Amino acid sequence: MFTVVPTLQDEYVALEPMTVKHIAPLYKTGQASSIWEWTSHHYCRTEQATKNWVEKCLSNKQLGVQIPFVVIDKCQNQVVGSSSFLNIVKEHKTIEIGYTFLDPSVQKSHVNRSCKLLMLTYAFEVFEMNRVAFQTHQKNQQSRTAILGVGAKFEGILRCARIQQDGSHRNSAIYSIIKSDWPAVKADLHAKLTFARNKRNKNVCS
Repeated sequence: MFTVVPTLQDEYVALEPMTVKHIAPLYKTGQASSIWEWTSHHYCRTEQATKNWVEKCLSNKQLGVQIPFVVIDKCQNQVVGSSSFLNIVKEHKTIEIGYTFLDPSVQKSHVNRSCKLLMLTYAFEVFEMNRVAFQTHQKNQQSRTAILGVGAKFEGILRCARIQQDGSHRNSAIYSIIKSDWPAVKADLHAKLTFARNKRNKNVCS
């Protein structure tokens, strides 16, 4: 159940299960240095680094601890990022959405919320999870704003949770959506996406 997940998609975006065929397009779309400012690793620094990262994700998938996807913008018909289910605890029905990065060209667009709606729907309605978590660097205000925009609630700060690329300690801001939140969160996400699409005359690809 947790290793065989189909492509999750709507009219505009697709979350396609990651494979080695995605190494080159992920490397290409991950070149902007701004993507990695607040991360503990730069997975696309070189094509070899991207290859190592993809192979690690696929190994984790076989272990049942991560389900990695590539994000495809159907308007451009190209890979624009990646996201994963991770920290899967079947016994307690908890999961995290993370390891997310998007090309700057689609940040602050419909893509992030479309992806989150697809993943949250699968987590709550197929996996039947009780809790979906998110985390980001305490100082990454853009990411924190985006997580709140999805409908997650702030829970607190984990101090010294990770070590960054430069050796500094990262404090992580933790958020979650729980099962009882989901109906309202789902309706709000649908409303936000409908508004965005209507604002563009129902064509977000224009």
